[in-house]
Amino acid sequence: MKLHQLDLNLLLAFDALMTQRNVTRAAQQCFISQPAMSHALNRLRQFFEDPLLVRSATGMQPTQRALSLHQAVRRALILLEQELGREEHFKPATSRRRFVISTTDYVECVLIPPLINRLKTLAPGVHIEIEILRDQLPEAALANGEVDLVLGFDEYMKVPPSLCSETWLTEPLAGIVAADHSEVGEALSLAQLTTLPHVFHSPLGTREASIDTWLAEQELKRQISVNSQSYMSAAAIVAQSDHLLVLPSKVAALLAGAWPLRQVALPADLPAYHLNCVWHPLHDRQPALQWLRELLRSLM
Repeated sequence: MKLHQLDLNLLLAFDALMTQRNVTRAAQQCFISQPAMSHALNRLRQFFEDPLLVRSATGMQPTQRALSLHQAVRRALILLEQELGREEHFKPATSRRRFVISTTDYVECVLIPPLINRLKTLAPGVHIEIEILRDQLPEAALANGEVDLVLGFDEYMKVPPSLCSETWLTEPLAGIVAADHSEVGEALSLAQLTTLPHVFHSPLGTREASIDTWLAEQELKRQISVNSQSYMSAAAIVAQSDHLLVLPSKVAALLAGAWPLRQVALPADLPAYHLNCVWHPLHDRQPALQWLRELLRSLM
């Protein structure tokens, strides 16, 4: 198989077909007719000697060969787009750019509000879209540009060396209890930390956090009676019970100011959280993303 034997325009058609999984929509993406896209698919099938996309009850499904090819083709197209259409400058004041950030509810509570406020002045036409970070980093979405940045704590995600990352914030832990909790003062002892019932905030569905690892090293264990994936529901439970919620101190302060809760200090040796920003090296030098990273870093 020789590259010079392939019409490179077919790679654009292949990318559109793999993205849309529909001949008509792929044709619209490439600004060609539906018959022309069907013809391109047939030429691709002949060249690669593979069906590539097969019709099914749920739409066109890619073959394993197509999935493997698309990863390489998409990387190559991104590099070409960057070099041929490289932005010499990013002008935030007039930009209509949409940025997609994959993150947890911590960042939604703490960082996104001041970011939106800053954008009103610096870049009123810029749109921010939040996707909730799941239990795995969206590596493919970072590579193809569907996600621009990932912001999350290191204890919830392992960043592979193939991605770029920076630690932007070290966040100490704090506790919150009901405002009228009679058994807790301004600070918790280690004994209280392990005997009080806990609401465990677990945004990604994990069953333990760094505090649990630290306690295990002391041959101790906390008493978790409720798991919650939302700060709001966790705060509601704590406000109406004798439970304790351990979470990053900035969110603890926000919740204590909005609910009948109060913040309490934890034993000094507890580990802190580290908030990381992750992006793909393919987009490392893109001026728009460099600008966004600098803006977010300044807000941190």
